[in-house]
Amino acid sequence: MSQVDVGVFAVGWTIGWLLLWRVRPVPRAARSAAVAVVVPARNEANAIGDLLSALRRQLRDGDELVVVDDHSTDETAHVARRLGAQVITAPDLPAGWLGKPHACWTGALATSAPTLLFVDADVTPAADLLDRMGAAVESHSESIVSVQPWHRTVGAVEQASMLCNVTALMGSGAFTIAADRVSSTVAFGPVLAADRGLYERVGGHRAVRSMHTEDIGLARAAGSSVVFTGRPDTTFRMYPNGARELLDGWTRSIATGARLTRWPLTLAIVCWTAAVAGGWLAGGWPTNEPAVSATIYALSAAQIWILGRRAGSMHPVTAALFPIAVLAFAFIFLRSLVTILFGLTVPWKGRDVAAADGSIELVD
Repeated sequence: MSQVDVGVFAVGWTIGWLLLWRVRPVPRAARSAAVAVVVPARNEANAIGDLLSALRRQLRDGDELVVVDDHSTDETAHVARRLGAQVITAPDLPAGWLGKPHACWTGALATSAPTLLFVDADVTPAADLLDRMGAAVESHSESIVSVQPWHRTVGAVEQASMLCNVTALMGSGAFTIAADRVSSTVAFGPVLAADRGLYERVGGHRAVRSMHTEDIGLARAAGSSVVFTGRPDTTFRMYPNGARELLDGWTRSIATGARLTRWPLTLAIVCWTAAVAGGWLAGGWPTNEPAVSATIYALSAAQIWILGRRAGSMHPVTAALFPIAVLAFAFIFLRSLVTILFGLTVPWKGRDVAAADGSIELVD
């Protein structure tokens, strides 16, 4: 292995640390305004009960808790009503709309509190999430405020996809070493909040009605975003129903997310993934310089372990066998890219969704 090979690896490895320099939870603070919580839900009977039970304990006078049932075929609406939420059945999906933006828009129209908070049904919220998100919106009233929950994984398939979560945090630009000096226009949809005045001025979810990355669309429409991580107390399990759901879910979003990521960040992520994917092979493992390759392998595994824990519950075995995770990430990304380039659809919650994203349509 030449000094150039070692140097290239060292640069890529260092870039990884800079891209995910720190995690930033939502600051603990008190809010002064009421919050309207909108939960878009389609076939979420198995998950929504835990969310609603946790949210009800946080409600204050004037708060609203609305579940928008997006034509579920299970007991989602029954569970939500039993737990005290106001349940609204979403109207039939209009032409040009995707399900989640339509459900969020329906819920926003049905509420009146000055702060809007959209929460996915599979989120397990912190015990004071409403207070913290309400205060964050009050401090950043001209920005979309969002949280990417810490990803709880179960089983080998979910573990193998962990680099998707890591690169999503990297691509947001919100957790780099320069995050305090660079503005962001990326958001995460599982926990997303906005001042109602800002939401209405940018057209709300109506402006991003054809986008399955509606979270990024809202941030771009607003022109500013503030992003936090859920670690350690706001979590979710993204794809609990097996490999096909996981594959379709990431196929729907990961290549589009890369397209909407600022090019310097995309280039930096490519450099990092290339370094951890092949740095240890440059020494001709295991024939030429096994000691050097083994050292580089260990450094890569340690880094993926540490960065992975910032994104979710990465297992040490996953880090030790990180080439498998790299291959899984490459396969998912390439599948997503091919699906977009050929204009294919992806099945999602009983609907066929175009992998190619829609666009922001600002309304005067």
